[in-house]
Amino acid sequence: MKSILLKIDDKLLEEMDKQVKKMNVSRNGYIKMAIEQYNKSWARKDLEEQLRREVEIIKNDKAGWAEFKEWEEASLVDLNKYLDKIENGNA
Repeated sequence: MKSILLKIDDKLLEEMDKQVKKMNVSRNGYIKMAIEQYNKSWARKDLEEQLRREVEIIKNDKAGWAEFKEWEEASLVDLNKYLDKIENGNA
């Protein structure tokens, strides 16, 4: 495990300490959780962007147009469930 030195402004540290106390976790634990959440958020954005690019490829492919129409009709809720599964490592 690696160690890092983190410089943080006073206001942000005060806000973090309030949350740390409320959650009853260490600063270190809180920072780890925050980084994990941030990484998951960016991974999800990357996946969403990849899906957008792939949909554009399908839209521009005449042979794939019928398949695109099926995708277009798919439930957004189902897509979000799928993205949540991937984000949580369950897919």
